[in-house]
Amino acid sequence: MEENRELCDALKNILAVAPLLNQFTFDDIGVKVCDTEKIIWEMNPKTFSFGKETSLGERLDPNWIISRALQRKERVTMEVGKEYYGVAYVGIGVPIFEGPQLVGGVMIYQSVERKEKLLEISQILNKTIKKLDLTVQQIAAEAEELSATGQELGSISQEASAQVGETGSVVEVIRKIADQTNLIGLNAAIEAARVGEHGRGFAVVAEEVRKLAKTSTDSTKSIRKTLGEIENAVGHISMAIKEVTQVADHQALAITEVIPEVDALAKLADTIVEMAKDLTTDVNAQ
Repeated sequence: MEENRELCDALKNILAVAPLLNQFTFDDIGVKVCDTEKIIWEMNPKTFSFGKETSLGERLDPNWIISRALQRKERVTMEVGKEYYGVAYVGIGVPIFEGPQLVGGVMIYQSVERKEKLLEISQILNKTIKKLDLTVQQIAAEAEELSATGQELGSISQEASAQVGETGSVVEVIRKIADQTNLIGLNAAIEAARVGEHGRGFAVVAEEVRKLAKTSTDSTKSIRKTLGEIENAVGHISMAIKEVTQVADHQALAITEVIPEVDALAKLADTIVEMAKDLTTDVNAQ
């Protein structure tokens, strides 16, 4: 009888405290107290249930957290998926001793719905940030490539402008030759006229020389005009290339400054995911 009285006193002490447990937490918790055979007291949570109004008086199921705590005679923490009782929850089972003798146990449990929602949100956030990070990296690479292409096009444009200038010099030489040829043809015509009948054949040659000189002069004018238009177009292209290169350089610089911030955000997202996973981790078991 003395042993029974002591066992009842131990459980009564737990039962005296158990109704106050939910007042020490912000979460909605459930509490079950058992002896070594059955549930002798319970306080169900307000926001979820296991599909039945009460388990009071039920014999202990070996798979229950409180049962495992009694079997191992030590504190047990478990997270149970919703496939078992329709709701995912985490529970802590603690054995109750009266001296060296095991007399019962107490279990506190709560839903992990908020944890799962936070984990889902954090994983979506993490995925989005990782995608953003990849996009920023791609944009940075493309901006650098665009800048390099712009610089290369700028060099090509300068080379084209220089070649146009060289072509203009050649055209100028041709124009001078044409002027000189025209002068020679004119002098030849004068000499042919001076000698009269004997210079008639020479006069024909002189006329052809003058026609060739005129054709050359007209061609050089046309070429000069075309070269002027090309040079003008190359100038516009060079200005456009410079603007594109400046924008690309600015974009690359801006993205380079953003990349560390995105990387930090990605690390923060990883941390949030880990924190969400650890919400129901038993720190006392570590």
